[in-house]
Amino acid sequence: MESKMLGIISHAIRAGIACLGCCVFAWVAPLCHGQMSPATAAGQAVQKSVPAKRVRHRVKDITRLSSDRTNTLEGRGLVTGLGDGGSSSEDTAQELRNYYKRWGLNVADVAEGGVALVDISVDVPANYRPGEKLTGTVSVNDEATSLYGGTLKSAYLYPIGSEVPYAVASGPLIVGGFTASGDAASITKNHPTKAKVTVQIERALQNESPFSGKTFDLLLLNKDRSTAVAIEEAINAVFPGASRGLDGGVVQVCFPAEFANNKLKFVNQIEQLKVATDSRAIVVVNESTGSIVIGENVKLSTFAFGYEDLIVTVNETQTQGQSVPFGGNQQQKVLANTDISATESGGDYKLMAEQPTIRELQILLNKLGVPPRDLIPILRQAKDIGALQAELIFE
Repeated sequence: MESKMLGIISHAIRAGIACLGCCVFAWVAPLCHGQMSPATAAGQAVQKSVPAKRVRHRVKDITRLSSDRTNTLEGRGLVTGLGDGGSSSEDTAQELRNYYKRWGLNVADVAEGGVALVDISVDVPANYRPGEKLTGTVSVNDEATSLYGGTLKSAYLYPIGSEVPYAVASGPLIVGGFTASGDAASITKNHPTKAKVTVQIERALQNESPFSGKTFDLLLLNKDRSTAVAIEEAINAVFPGASRGLDGGVVQVCFPAEFANNKLKFVNQIEQLKVATDSRAIVVVNESTGSIVIGENVKLSTFAFGYEDLIVTVNETQTQGQSVPFGGNQQQKVLANTDISATESGGDYKLMAEQPTIRELQILLNKLGVPPRDLIPILRQAKDIGALQAELIFE
């Protein structure tokens, strides 16, 4: 009886140890496999770093067809009705006489003033047809001071190097500025010597049609090899073997046989595909304005730096003094006092720790409190020692 009781107790102890082992394994196993941290097991909340989701862009927004080019038309013309703002130069007067001759009028003397000789230009996007209208730019080419209230006489516009007109500009001008003056003062807002005018297309510009051949080229707006590969893979995923990247700026696409009679529809489907773009690590610095633009892929290695501000203040004051020259007549004399002070601040070292993402770099720069203009030489020197993993461009 006693031996039987001992057997039951021994069996119960072994069962308890086995149960305890299962409980310990159930708590430890997730830790070993990275499923749970000790803090989580203890009921504490843990914040995990979630990678930022890359934005996907339409192919239409990051490329253009090689045939979709803009053409510039230019010409010269006369603006009348300017009053006192016009020009009285001989060149302008001669241009006005030539204008009258084109209408069969031989005018030897023309009234001075009220007229301006102007340059006209307009950018014509692809696929514009005769009869369509655009907005051109007019700018003064003589000493006229304002185009306000003026009207442009009909003027032909030409492509660069061509003698054949492709558009006509004419009509009232839209001026975004004004000038006013009196005998002792004047005021000017914006640029009264520049204006906008209506331009009508008269002849179609002969751009190459993207649908004339078996292939067409997509030109990347921001040149990058990784983005070119992403576009190629996105197109081939839908239309196998339809595209290949030629370099970081061009992806060549061929028309599938099923779209031989509807190439426009195929191009539209290609442009609606979405890809995640990539770009080089670049930091652009404008030293004249003190502005800094940092690209997404910019990385920093750890380095320390120190800087200090030097502020110099110059204060000029004048005081009245008296002098008695030879002869005994007392005279007033103005004495100049100059007070110069220099104040230095800063000078302590700061640590620029390694930053793997642009968000962490932004947080660090804000914490440092270094003004952008002071940060410019720091970035330049960080580039020199190899701590700035990016291309540094100065404008």
